[in-house]
Amino acid sequence: MDLRVGARGTGAAHAVGTLLRGWRKRALLTQEQLAEKAGLNVRTVRRLENGGLWQPRSRSVLLLAQALELGGEEREQLAAAARGLPVAGTGEVAARPIVPRQLPAGLAALAGRERELAVVEDAHRARTALVVAIDGMAGTGKTALAVHAAHRLAPGFPDGQLYVDLHGHGAAPVEPGEALARMVRALGVPAEEIPDHDEDRAALYRSVLSERRVLIVLDDAAGAEQVKPLLPAGPGCRVIVTGRGRLSGLGDTRAVSLDVLPAPAAVALFAEVAGHERAAGASPGELEEVAARCGWLPLAVRIAAERLRARPTWSVRDLLKRLAGDRLAELAAGGHDVAAALDRSYDRLPAELRRAYRLLGARAGDGADDGADDSANLDSRTAAALLGTSAPHAERLLERLLDAHLLRESAPGRYRFHDLVRDHASRSSRVA
Repeated sequence: MDLRVGARGTGAAHAVGTLLRGWRKRALLTQEQLAEKAGLNVRTVRRLENGGLWQPRSRSVLLLAQALELGGEEREQLAAAARGLPVAGTGEVAARPIVPRQLPAGLAALAGRERELAVVEDAHRARTALVVAIDGMAGTGKTALAVHAAHRLAPGFPDGQLYVDLHGHGAAPVEPGEALARMVRALGVPAEEIPDHDEDRAALYRSVLSERRVLIVLDDAAGAEQVKPLLPAGPGCRVIVTGRGRLSGLGDTRAVSLDVLPAPAAVALFAEVAGHERAAGASPGELEEVAARCGWLPLAVRIAAERLRARPTWSVRDLLKRLAGDRLAELAAGGHDVAAALDRSYDRLPAELRRAYRLLGARAGDGADDGADDSANLDSRTAAALLGTSAPHAERLLERLLDAHLLRESAPGRYRFHDLVRDHASRSSRVA
C-alpha cells in the first residue's frame, strides 16, 4: 500500500517526483491530464511529484509508465526509484523544450519601408538594443513592419518567436498579467504552475527565458506601463513593440517612427493591391492623385485599392470622384476603416486632450472648407486662444497630441493635422 514519506524515504520520493515531473512536461500533459490518462486520482499524481509518497503501488507505477509512453529503460528507472533504489541522473530529467512559432503571416514586401526595416533588423542583429519600439499614427503600417522584420529575424532566434496583440487601442487592452500567462504557457509552463500574482508571473517568465534566444513581438501597446512587465532579462532575447504613441521609459530602446509613404511607394502600393490591370488604364497623375487623397497613408491607400478591385465597373476616375467628397466615409472596406482607427486613438485620450482635439479640429475644418490650410499655422499662442488657457499649457497639450501622433510638427513650435486626421477632428467637433 501507499506509505507517507518518512525521513528514510525522502531521497527516493524526490527521485520519483523528479522523474514523473520531467516526463509529464515532456509529454505536454498537465497533472490532471496525466491522472485521467493513467486512471488515477490527481491527488496521487500531485503527491508523487511533490515527494509526498514513498513506495507507491506497483500498479500505479505501471499505469503512469503506460500513460507517459515510457520506453524500457525509463520504466526501469521509475520502478527502481519507486522501490527506493538509487537512480542515476534523476536531477537531469527535463521537459522537451517548447519552441513557439507564433508570428502571424506577413507581407511579402513592404513598399517604401526599406530604411525602417533596415533599422529594426540592424538593431537586433547587432544586439545594440533590447527593444525596438515602432510608433506612428493609426494606419501607417506598424504591425506590418514589425511582423515582416520578425519573420526575417526569426532564424537568429532558434528558441522561438512569441507574438501578443495587446489591443492597446481596443475596447479591452490586455492586462500584463494575462499576457504573461499566455506567454509562459506558450513556452511550456503548465497552466496549474502559473502563479496568481503578476509579479510572480513576471519572475517566472524571466526565468524561463533566461537561457533562451526568443524574439518577442508586442503589438499595439497602450503605453510603457503595459509593456514593462513583459520585457525579458536574458541576454539572448529581443523585443519588437508597436504603439501609436511614442514609447519611452523601456530602458535600452531604439525608436523607429513611421510617417506616411513617399509618393512613389504609395502609388506602387495602390497598383499592387488594386491589381496592375485595374491601374493600367489610369494616368500616372491620376494614380498619384488617388494616393494624395488617401493622405499617403498605407491603410487608406490599401482600402481605396481594395474598393476599386471589388468594383469592376469603376475606373480610377470614378474612385477619385468619390474621394473628392467625404473621404472618411469612403475609406472603409472589408473590416478596415480609417475613421474607426482614428476613433480608437481619440477614445484613448484623456478628457482634456479630447476637448483640445475637437476645438483645434473645428478651426482646421473651417480652414479646409474655404481652401485655406489654417492648421499649418497652429502654434501655442493660437491654440491658447482657442482653448481658453495659457500659452505654456497649450504648448503642453499640443506636445501630447504630437506624441499621440494626432498632430504633426511642421516646424519647431508649429503644428498641423494630417489631412485625414483633420477631417476626423473636424467631424468630432461637430458631433461632440
